[in-house]
Amino acid sequence: MKKLDKTLIIGIGNNTRQDDGLGWCFLDKLMEDGYNEDHLLYKYQLMVEDAELISEYDTVIFVDANKTTNNNGFAIEQIYPAEKVAFSTHSVPPNQILNLCETIYDKKPKAYVIKIDGYSWNFTISLTNKATENLNNSLSHFKSFIF
Repeated sequence: MKKLDKTLIIGIGNNTRQDDGLGWCFLDKLMEDGYNEDHLLYKYQLMVEDAELISEYDTVIFVDANKTTNNNGFAIEQIYPAEKVAFSTHSVPPNQILNLCETIYDKKPKAYVIKIDGYSWNFTISLTNKATENLNNSLSHFKSFIF
């Protein structure tokens, strides 16, 4: 990846559920660093309508809390459209949004997911110390990867 001209970064989560707010905190930190907020989107969950939104971008990066453990407390992975799409009233995974984008709008943005390890999901507006460390490490890696 290179400079983020036609890139949308979607932070997924809920900042009132402790570490579930990692995706939003990632975006908050990017804004503090002067990243163009017009290319940042806060979402509680992804929905089928997001396929239209991402069709306008060359690259889409989804950032979300992760309940499994990664070696560095985070993982950055390129993702591809799902082969099949199954609808839910709760949320739609990023790879299914990519499938809809390709199927409906004939667009294929390059896509990545940043999974940041979280540990607690209580009703609290703050991250755990370890999740904060993982957030900072993921941001450092992201910035060196992008810029």
